[in-house]
Amino acid sequence: MKKLTITLLLALFAVTGFAQGSNVWMKKNAFSGSKRSRSVSFAIGSRGYIACGEDTADVMLNDLWEYDPGTDSWAQKASMPGVGRRDAACFVIGSRAYVGTGIDAAESWFGNALADMWMYDPSTNTWTTRAAFPGNGGFGMYFSTGFSINGKGYFSCGKYNSSFYSNQLWEYNPNTNTWLQKANFPGGTRYAQASFAIGNYGYVGFGTDENWFVNEFYRYDPALNVWQQLSSVPASPRFAASGFAIGNYGYFCFGTDGGYKEDLYEYEVATDNWWVKAPFGGQHRRSAAAFVIGGMAYAGTGKGFTGSRRDFWMYVPSYTGITETNLQTSGMSVAPNPVNESTQITIAENLLQNEDHLRLEVYDLRGQLIRSEPVTASFTFHKNELATGTYLLRLAADSQTFAPLKISIR
Repeated sequence: MKKLTITLLLALFAVTGFAQGSNVWMKKNAFSGSKRSRSVSFAIGSRGYIACGEDTADVMLNDLWEYDPGTDSWAQKASMPGVGRRDAACFVIGSRAYVGTGIDAAESWFGNALADMWMYDPSTNTWTTRAAFPGNGGFGMYFSTGFSINGKGYFSCGKYNSSFYSNQLWEYNPNTNTWLQKANFPGGTRYAQASFAIGNYGYVGFGTDENWFVNEFYRYDPALNVWQQLSSVPASPRFAASGFAIGNYGYFCFGTDGGYKEDLYEYEVATDNWWVKAPFGGQHRRSAAAFVIGGMAYAGTGKGFTGSRRDFWMYVPSYTGITETNLQTSGMSVAPNPVNESTQITIAENLLQNEDHLRLEVYDLRGQLIRSEPVTASFTFHKNELATGTYLLRLAADSQTFAPLKISIR
């Protein structure tokens, strides 16, 4: 069999899609409401929603807009009955959304932290008041992050008054309309975190306390009421990022670390690894809206270098329509591993069938793509200038990708 020598360099290369039309952002019709940031966003069924927030004149909003991806159009719906607000939190349980907390002024020292909660039913386009959020003694909170797991909703951390912060986690039960305090967030007090939920767990990352931005990442298990720290996001510490989940993958995008960000990071639950994905197609920003419909993410609004925004985009993930296969059971071998100077990589012939563009991709554990090279059935992998440590090998083709396989470099 033909052998191919791959030289590995430490220079970083931009991540490209695994298949044509994937890992890309596509511009959609702009949000029909006023320019805004610090809104809440959610999806129910085949529709997405953006509500509340702060406009360019620092007016607090309580309006609600519905997005239809089929027609790429927006329609205004019933406004939330509560006062206008920014930095509220929300979660979706079943076919209803729950929105609450926030603050009613642009400047925190002039505003009132809010505790009211509202349920939105899109089938009737109506809002119903629900039990007030009891965190901070019931005196209100803003900058919390919300997610839902197995029929219950959660608010994590947040801020109250102008300089006080929370590490509390609260669980909402829609059947009893009650809140229950759960295990405190273990990273200390935080606000402006980002979150998503996958399966039986909630995932929370980024945020800030009274001193520092962070890029730490945690998983919450409601069955055991415990938190576990996972691999940190391989991004600059920041707050006011946006989180969403597509299938078994979670994503963080946007935020600020002193400047505005447009980078996108994908979290792979099965391996506790992060992957750098295509950056957002529009301008850098923070406090943006994001939701998922039909396996596609939609994101926009937020605050950028030129002020609040209305542009709106769709993200197509890299595995859409592509089979994911595990390398360790699919016929790729690496021997020896760990690698001293070089190792032989052999790919089973069945993986090469009908594949004209098979590539080997090498990532570090921060999710950075180091090299992408075409490969054939067998080749010698040389260490060369690669530093000592653990790396991930991933095969990618036009019709399928293969889950990463770890190698160690000595």
